[in-house]
Amino acid sequence: MGMYNRESILKSLNSENYYIDKHSLDLFLDDWKIESIYEDEDGLEFYDDLSLEKIKKGISLKAQGYSDEQIIAKLQKMEAKVERSEEPVQPILVKDYLEGTENEPESDNSPNALEKVEEENIVTDLTPQPQQNKSFTLDVSSQTLQMLAEAVAKKISDDIKNSDMANKLIEAGGYKRDNEILAQQIKELLEHNKELSHRIEQLESNSSNSFWKRIWGRGK
Repeated sequence: MGMYNRESILKSLNSENYYIDKHSLDLFLDDWKIESIYEDEDGLEFYDDLSLEKIKKGISLKAQGYSDEQIIAKLQKMEAKVERSEEPVQPILVKDYLEGTENEPESDNSPNALEKVEEENIVTDLTPQPQQNKSFTLDVSSQTLQMLAEAVAKKISDDIKNSDMANKLIEAGGYKRDNEILAQQIKELLEHNKELSHRIEQLESNSSNSFWKRIWGRGK
């Protein structure tokens, strides 16, 4: 916070193009009831930053044609606004908004007990309890697991597509199919050979019988 006497106030005002003399400054301070915050042993008065801002505001209002009474009213509102902004924030207690509290002891009215109750009722206790968020947490966990499962499945699928494994699997499938076809052809060929062998045996048997018939017929 700055500290100014009337001389330093004049220098500050003149540096910001508020061209007034010492006599005008004295009149403004008196007429607008801008009081000093400190006076030393020699009677030298000192003013703070708010006083300097009030003088600047008053000069601007005066130039716009406002009366001294109107300027005083506006400067008072300006001071009240600054004071409100500087007030410390008081802690908010839950008990101020509730008709009753279950945490208050029925019989123990000692200062320590009351202080403990007030500390427990601070507004920070309004934070949602874990029980209230339990279902939400479970839902999020389920969705997360599902997303992870889908991501893993997609990763495996991509790895297979982008590797030699796919070609190997395709080749293996092709070999298996070729082997199945070949095995079926061999089976059919064997069946055909069996049938052919059977027909050969029949032919040989018929041919042999005919031969011996001719032989035995000649002898007769």
